[in-house]
Amino acid sequence: MGEAAAQQNVIVFDVETTGTDRKRDQIIELCMQFGMDGEGGQKTWRFLPTVEMSPGAQAVHGISMADLKDCPPFAAVVDEILQVFAQAGVIVGYNVAFDIDMFQSELERAGRPPLDISTKLVVDPFRLWQQCEPRSLQHAHKRFVGTAFESAHSATADVAATGRVLSGMLAAFGLQEKGWEEVADVCDPTRQRCIGPSRHFMWNEQGVVTIAFGKHAGTPVASMVKGEGAGYLRWVQGRDFPGHVVDIAEAALAMSADAFVDWVVARYGPPPTV
Repeated sequence: MGEAAAQQNVIVFDVETTGTDRKRDQIIELCMQFGMDGEGGQKTWRFLPTVEMSPGAQAVHGISMADLKDCPPFAAVVDEILQVFAQAGVIVGYNVAFDIDMFQSELERAGRPPLDISTKLVVDPFRLWQQCEPRSLQHAHKRFVGTAFESAHSATADVAATGRVLSGMLAAFGLQEKGWEEVADVCDPTRQRCIGPSRHFMWNEQGVVTIAFGKHAGTPVASMVKGEGAGYLRWVQGRDFPGHVVDIAEAALAMSADAFVDWVVARYGPPPTV
């Protein structure tokens, strides 16, 4: 690394949360490491959230509400955290867009302006990996099958190669004994929460029908039947969305909240069990 880059203050940043909905869920743990190798030490804060922990999130990070009962709320220590960010020239985090989004949501709840990252350099090892290690079918074949293959980009060759690559992946990742349902869940952990054949409407982790796109993403549909939300659902009705998306918007506007949920379950099935 060049000398100029090395001289910039580097913070490695990560959060744990009550879930993945940036509008509802909250940060329960935030850690910063000072320097790439931690030569400047680390600082970790824990917070008591005002929403319940989702079972899925707790299964990932192992932090329970009981663990947080004596912790302060986020707003009580936000100034200290902002001071650390102010000194950083480089923010590093794995898939860091999620962490930054959750932090911005906490600032909004605390009545603070958003963190200005326009003057920071944000470096995400996950994105760097995607850019620097090729992920074409040819490269995947070399890694998971062990050989290159001829006639790349011929449809006939590509489908055969894709089958071989997947077989190699299943072996490499210990998924050979899994059924296709489980493999599909590994590929896309949220797929079972989709309502209908697209991601426009989804069950959230609490089993509530939410809109999953646009400016209202993450909002329970039942709360959108009045005011601006209703206008947005009517806008969906008049646009070129898939038929099931239009049907869901129409049903939400026409039915009571309970009747709407019953209709969704009858038409598309119940939410997945946690």
